[in-house]
Amino acid sequence: MSGRVISVGKTAVKHVTITQEDVTKFGDLIGDHNPIHSDVEAAKAAGFPGTICYGAFAGSLFSGLMATELPGPHSVYLSQSLRFKAPIFVGQEIDVRMEVTQFRAEKGIVGIKTTITKEDPEKGTVLCVEGTAVAMNKCVTFEGESPEWKNEA
Repeated sequence: MSGRVISVGKTAVKHVTITQEDVTKFGDLIGDHNPIHSDVEAAKAAGFPGTICYGAFAGSLFSGLMATELPGPHSVYLSQSLRFKAPIFVGQEIDVRMEVTQFRAEKGIVGIKTTITKEDPEKGTVLCVEGTAVAMNKCVTFEGESPEWKNEA
């Protein structure tokens, strides 16, 4: 066992600044060269103030948080659902957040609420991405009670 304890309500947060270099590398990796991600003028023509982060790139940030923090090392990513609510622009700082909503201790399965937010000077905290994930980790200890398992996580 890793000594890590998982309970409903446990959270993990990572602060990330989205850079053009990272967005470009991600686009090259997946073969998506939509100019709204790399060309300011193309992004403006599409109605954005600047280049935007790939939604899939933003969503992939949950994987790193899952592997390092919640549930942590030895985790297996089983599923993820995502809804993109607001664009993330290159240069913005975001908070990638995961929160345990349920678990099945006997199977090592964890249901997780996933969100990405950013701060806007006029609107305050803005929800950019929301979803649910399911992970398996048989090297953690589960503590407390969990709501009955539901398939939405």
